[in-house]
This record gives sequence, C-alpha cells and structure tokens, in this order.
Amino acid sequence: QVQQRAQECIRALNLILKINSGEEVMNVLNSNFDWNSLKDSVDTSRIAVMGHSFGGATVIESLSKEIRFRCGIALDAWMLPIGDDTYQNSVQQPLLFINSEKFQWADNILKMKQLSSNDTNKKMITIKGSVHQSFPDFTFVSGEIIGRFFKLKGEIDPNEAIDISNHASLAFLQKHLSLKKDFDKWDSLVDGVGPNVIPGTNIDLSPAE
Repeated sequence: QVQQRAQECIRALNLILKINSGEEVMNVLNSNFDWNSLKDSVDTSRIAVMGHSFGGATVIESLSKEIRFRCGIALDAWMLPIGDDTYQNSVQQPLLFINSEKFQWADNILKMKQLSSNDTNKKMITIKGSVHQSFPDFTFVSGEIIGRFFKLKGEIDPNEAIDISNHASLAFLQKHLSLKKDFDKWDSLVDGVGPNVIPGTNIDLSPAE
C-alpha cells in the first residue's frame, strides 16, 4: 500500500505541474474555469513532501522514487511498510524525522537511522511529552481526561507540541528550499535544542543482553 500512496503523491505532483503550465486537467465536474489563470503560479523548484505515521512512510517512499520532491518531513513515521529496496537505493534528498516521545520503539528508530546515518542533511528530533496524536489536529478534539485515556494528548501542552513541530518544519524547509523568510530563527529546534525537544531519540538503542 505504501507504494500505491507514493504513486498517488507523484500523480498529484504531476497534476499540479500540469495546472502550473496552464493546461486543463480532467475533472468530473463541468467547469468553465480558465486554467491559464494558474499558469506559473507554483515555484516548481521548491516542492517538498510531508506526512504523519503511515504518511511518514509515504514521504520516504515518495522521496526514493521522485527527485522532484526536494526534501521531506516525516512526522512520527511508521517504518514497517517500507521495503528493503528503499533502504538499498537510499533517499538522497534532505529528510527530517520529528518523533513523539511515547510512540516510537527501537526497531522503528533503527530503520530511520538506516536512512539518516552519516548524512548531515538528515535530522531526527523528539518532542518531549508528546504522543502519536500530538501531530494532527485530532489532539484538540477531545477534553483532557478523554484525551489522556485514549492517548490523544500527551504530557506536553498540545499547542506547544504543534508549535514545535511547525516551527522545526518551517526552519528545515527554509534551509533546503532556500525560502526567503525568517524561519531560520527556529534552526535550533532542527538540531534538537530547546526546552521540550531533544536531538535524536529518547529510545534506548543498546543491544539487548
């Protein structure tokens, strides 16, 4: 399924680029829309891919198959769906792993490290007190008691967790897409420096005795 999702990302990219060229794309709805009005509206040199959980695996698979994705961000990625061929072919583009403190485990982290070892353009950070649902908006739907019981909320304030994730992502994108913004003020987060973030992982990766 991860290969299918990656192909869907590539297909979406192709459609966006086709629209950017001013061409009409097939649509199930009848429309008199002037497609030429969208011509050259996308900066095709600054395209990234980003996803959470299974979407994180999709990010990695998409990067390995499509160099037009300049970089990627994987939020608390679930690595199991990724095949051995992806590790063998590797991912050449910059990649940021942003993990929660409570979801990850050793085998999953080791697979991330297979892709990021000895490459300074690949980073991993962990948000303290966060859970797997700290990344999507779903964490804001529930109250405190229900949220904790169903692990929709972690020990960290959900607004703080989202801010860290967003700010680290923006800093990473500015660096690797050459954005002319002020997002570099959050560069320290990408290095795992901050009151609620750590570099790498909180998971013990030492071999079991």
